[in-house]
Amino acid sequence: MASVDIIIPLYNKQATIEQAVRSVQSQTVTDWRLIVVDDGSTDGSTDIVRRLQGQDPRIELIQQPNAGPGAARNAGIRAALAEYVAFLDADDLWYPEHLKTALQAITQYDAAVVGTMYCQWPRQISSQTQWLERGIQPGIYTLHGNENPEWVEAFIVLFHVNTTMIKTGIARRYGFYEAGCKYGEDLIFFARVIFNTTFMLVGGQPTAQYNRQHSELTGHYAFALPPMLVDPEILLADCPPEKNNLARRVLARLALRTAYHKARNGYKEDALKLIQLHPLMRDFAPAWRQCQWAVRLSGILPYWVRFKCWLEPKVRSIIR
Repeated sequence: MASVDIIIPLYNKQATIEQAVRSVQSQTVTDWRLIVVDDGSTDGSTDIVRRLQGQDPRIELIQQPNAGPGAARNAGIRAALAEYVAFLDADDLWYPEHLKTALQAITQYDAAVVGTMYCQWPRQISSQTQWLERGIQPGIYTLHGNENPEWVEAFIVLFHVNTTMIKTGIARRYGFYEAGCKYGEDLIFFARVIFNTTFMLVGGQPTAQYNRQHSELTGHYAFALPPMLVDPEILLADCPPEKNNLARRVLARLALRTAYHKARNGYKEDALKLIQLHPLMRDFAPAWRQCQWAVRLSGILPYWVRFKCWLEPKVRSIIR
């Protein structure tokens, strides 16, 4: 049996899946099994995986009708046999020391889940900068219910599915949200895990590369609202009573962040729905005022956002 089972959900990623698999094969830890879950791809993705499978018996391919990334990851979790599972998306990659770094941390400190640093590509931004800006240092943590909700929110937002390793039993217990969810299933997963287990952040150099330019969800504010923000019971049902108030405040903070970006991108109705559902967001005064302005100006802000998106690459190219 392998030390870790790696799960890649696959849907129409023929341009990037081979690079993702090769990055697994390049790991300094070689005692692994790779489970690729094809979620109803209609391009040549599965043909590439079959070819690689013929060259490497550690690769396993599971196929299912299209049901979304959460369902694909859950299928991989059900098939896992190792004590730990790790996740990698089909358009991202790991650096050679990733598995070694995560395995050492999760076995030495007996955390339920560990997350490592990653590099956001192509802007080459290390996630360590983002963690430090949010006041979070590498370490091992357990929530008690009296923490700052903005601090807890940072873990939920900044933990990245591609850089986390988790005990298989914990992954099975909480699982990824399905119900046709195409965005926010990992948010729910990390929230459930963080509120119920011991979790760890590993510092140091990035061990993975998150390729934003390949992600179909880069413009995710056009998608439906994350289910957990529409129905808080998705988290609260699994939350210990002593952490219930903290969970509600964290959800309000997440909803406030989402409402601001929804309004900023022209989705005013979604923003107003979140404001109605989460009255506690008013407790976060500066961000609340910023969100209110975004709602008022939502008719014109999308044009400003598009202009900035057009201008920023050109400015960077001139600076270089």
